[in-house]
Amino acid sequence: MLTDLGELRTEYSSDVSDIAADFYNPCLSESLAYDRITGFFSSTIFHLTRRALGRFVLSNGGRMRLLCSPRLSERDADGLLYGYRARDDESLGRVLCEELQEMLESPRADTARLLAALIATGSLDVRLARVAEIAPAQTKRMFHDKVGLFIDQAGNSVGFRGSMNESYLGLSSVGNIESIDVWPSWEGGRDAERVSNATARFDRLWSGDIRGVEVFALPDMVFREIERAAEGVDLEDLLQRFANQSMPEDLAKRPPSVGGVELREHQRRAVSAWKENNLRGLLSHATGSGKTITGLYCARLMIEQGLTPLIIVPSNLLLNQWARQVKELLGCRVVLCGAGNDRWSSAGLVRAALEQRNTAVPYAVISVLNSAATPAFRAQVRPMSQRVGVIVDEVHRIGSAGSKGILAWLDAQARLGLSATPERAGDPEGTRATFEYFGDVVDRYSLADALEDEVLAPYVYEPTWVSLNAGEQQDWAALTTQIRKLYAMSQGSGSAQGYNDRLKMKLIERSRIAKGAAAKIPMAAQMVLETYRPDAGQKWLIYCDDQDQLRSVQTALGERGLPSWEYHSRMAGSAETTLRLFESNGGIIVAIKCLDEGVDIPSASHALVLSSSRNPREFIQRRGRILRRSPGKTIATLQDVLVLPESLDADDPTISLVYGELARALQFAEWSLSRSTVSKLEKKWVDLGLPLRQLDEIRESGIEVDDDADG
Repeated sequence: MLTDLGELRTEYSSDVSDIAADFYNPCLSESLAYDRITGFFSSTIFHLTRRALGRFVLSNGGRMRLLCSPRLSERDADGLLYGYRARDDESLGRVLCEELQEMLESPRADTARLLAALIATGSLDVRLARVAEIAPAQTKRMFHDKVGLFIDQAGNSVGFRGSMNESYLGLSSVGNIESIDVWPSWEGGRDAERVSNATARFDRLWSGDIRGVEVFALPDMVFREIERAAEGVDLEDLLQRFANQSMPEDLAKRPPSVGGVELREHQRRAVSAWKENNLRGLLSHATGSGKTITGLYCARLMIEQGLTPLIIVPSNLLLNQWARQVKELLGCRVVLCGAGNDRWSSAGLVRAALEQRNTAVPYAVISVLNSAATPAFRAQVRPMSQRVGVIVDEVHRIGSAGSKGILAWLDAQARLGLSATPERAGDPEGTRATFEYFGDVVDRYSLADALEDEVLAPYVYEPTWVSLNAGEQQDWAALTTQIRKLYAMSQGSGSAQGYNDRLKMKLIERSRIAKGAAAKIPMAAQMVLETYRPDAGQKWLIYCDDQDQLRSVQTALGERGLPSWEYHSRMAGSAETTLRLFESNGGIIVAIKCLDEGVDIPSASHALVLSSSRNPREFIQRRGRILRRSPGKTIATLQDVLVLPESLDADDPTISLVYGELARALQFAEWSLSRSTVSKLEKKWVDLGLPLRQLDEIRESGIEVDDDADG
């Protein structure tokens, strides 16, 4: 009986308790039923519960009901936590069958066979759940906080809610730092009410009777594979053998993880370098290589040091994205600043969060860059800076003229900056301020590294080109003349700054001629028309320079019978809804700059770049958007529309444009699967009458600036 366990604590935390030994196993041993909602499930948990599981199944005749996301193993667990979707039952079945097969072929195949035997004999019933945004808040909380219910033969129940998943890393004392709140039904009062409410809601969820939650059984093809795996397995013998086994050494020495997501080798190396640098430094890691997971692990280390993580991001979308992951993977309470979250300012919520010490559920503060730069934010944080560990995502943004003032007063104990390119192109002063605050780059992980390690998906690169029309060529030539004059004056004048500012503006003005070249519109529409296959579930991103180009592209696509969504900071509809529809249905998104930084669209299969730029950050981010791995995506496709003339004279004013466009294209081509593309670009270079040896000398030239507008 559960009541025989004595007085249970109101909460258990893995940094001070062994949750498996002190709570989970005693409750499971005394139970007749166990109902569980979890983010994901891993059969490795059986190594921690082996004796209690044997008693639950063999002595008590117990039955588990498990409601979880559509994932059976911990492999790529971040994929399901950040919105994994299978397009239909057949594709879901294939994914789950593949996972089961991998588990059966792994060194821990015994746990997979036990899982199969439990399901095949009816001791474990698994249903899968997808939670939509329209789901009620209480329901979302059950999934985000993860609820469990132990029930004994007398009807007594012990409920719990907390951060841990149903996995080895969730339950082990050497796994993640997790905490749970516990409510025994026999205590009466609010505990009994919580148990009653959780029981009723679980039953409604299990029956698929709650709005916004799709609940479904394992596909038939998966169940057939499970029955095949369980053939000849004696469940009683297997449970008894498990009970007498010692813990496998590889489990006791698992790689570090956060929220059940194991850190890859490059992430572990980066964390070690950051720790050795006294919890300070910049990480220059390729877009899509898991900077967020690395940052979350460092945030957990900050919490262990008694610091409150302060996470600063450049956009509203990233604020919400980080908030979900901090809640899901760290189990923190979160104070949001920005994106319509204004109560922090009037109610002093930021300072209140920073004043909390040694709480069972820690706090984190997440702020949009603009909010962090306000006097109200500074007033709450500055007096408490010694209690803060700061993490800045897309850290190059904080070096801009409007934001770097934050670095002057934020005297944080721990400091971490994340970006594929921490250096600010053409802004040595902003770069210097960023590096002086965070310290040097302590670890670099390039696109080439990520492709070699298969962290990112391989890609093919398909460039084509158009020319400036007569009017655009005339404007380009006129601006080139002005730029040359301003450059000469800036070199020989005592008031060089004034000339430099004018020079930058003229360079921006000239670059926009190439970005907005009229011939790009029909070329782009034709490329999409010839390549886009909606019946294949393709997901296209088309990058434009400004609103005018975006509208023109959408119109050209529409005239060819190709519908599209728009995506930019001034859009009338919901940006998040657009991304959800895109994830679910596929299609075409036409976007401006705000899709560049940090937005997770791992299933995007194709990208078409119209907004030419020599700023390395822009094309690195755009390339990285489609290289994230996703179920069913093996190769990504990147298409590019360059602006190149048909011929070129030595004194042609567009020669700098040719250099810039081909430099960018060659960088795209070098690491792609399309090795013939390099030859194609080299041929174009020679056709323009330029010596091939000069290709090795191409570098990003001229003055580049960060346009920090959100797009």
